[in-house]
Amino acid sequence: MSSEDPTRTQLLSSFLTKLGDDTGYLVRLYPVTVGEGVVALPRRGTVIGRDAECGIVLEDVDVSRHHASIELREEAYILKDLGSRNGTTVNDRRVTEAPLQSGDRIGIGRGILKFMRGYDVETQYHETIYAMTIQDALTGIPNRRFLMEALRREIVRSHRHRRPLSVAMIDIDHFKKVNDRYGHFTGDAVLRDICGRFRASIRADEVFARYGGEEFVLVLPEATLEQAREMAERLRALASAKPVSVNAAQIPVTVSLGLAFTQGEEVTAEELIARADKKLYDAKTTGRNKVCG
Repeated sequence: MSSEDPTRTQLLSSFLTKLGDDTGYLVRLYPVTVGEGVVALPRRGTVIGRDAECGIVLEDVDVSRHHASIELREEAYILKDLGSRNGTTVNDRRVTEAPLQSGDRIGIGRGILKFMRGYDVETQYHETIYAMTIQDALTGIPNRRFLMEALRREIVRSHRHRRPLSVAMIDIDHFKKVNDRYGHFTGDAVLRDICGRFRASIRADEVFARYGGEEFVLVLPEATLEQAREMAERLRALASAKPVSVNAAQIPVTVSLGLAFTQGEEVTAEELIARADKKLYDAKTTGRNKVCG
């Protein structure tokens, strides 16, 4: 979603106000479907699944026919898995039954839904829509749009102060084979797992973003090429340290990385990423699971 229709926004505001503050709502974060708004949860409860008779229908082969339910018990909304094949998660933690808090991310099949409730639910909704323009809903990290804006700012700073700036392009090796063998549900889980490992090692002033598909970019302000290599090797080791566990499958993962560096030169964000991408290509064509640059 890039922007909202003003008329639709007014209608949603009226809708949210009319239902009252004690109502729970779901917003679909992933996959993004233009035109979908909020869904109010009925007090009597609802079932989420692939079956057309469900209160909330998710057309996804990885969603069971009757996958999960949400019901109101003693003023708390309770999410319950209904014996689904792929399970139900809350904030990436698999659950059988769990109370929902406003802001929780519910995983059902490949879909991600956000639960909202409270006096400021309209504000929450608009904040969610804004976040969808700069954040990758599947992994929770910044998206390509945010990345390019941040990288342009860092290039300006590097040029003005003659400071080092490094960029790493990261690609998950043989990711198409994972999707082909295990399915997209498992592929999504691999992306989330690897992103989680990397995020724990990245500083607040660094930008780690999803560039597209299985490709990611890490922006390293004040990092020399040697420092960038050290960081890239740490990430490479993290990826291969242990397999990704999805249901009964244990999936070994490796990554390839390409590096680019600048210090004060006039260069565009696109040019710097292209340099890193060329080094990534070198890594992938000379054996994978390595750092080039």
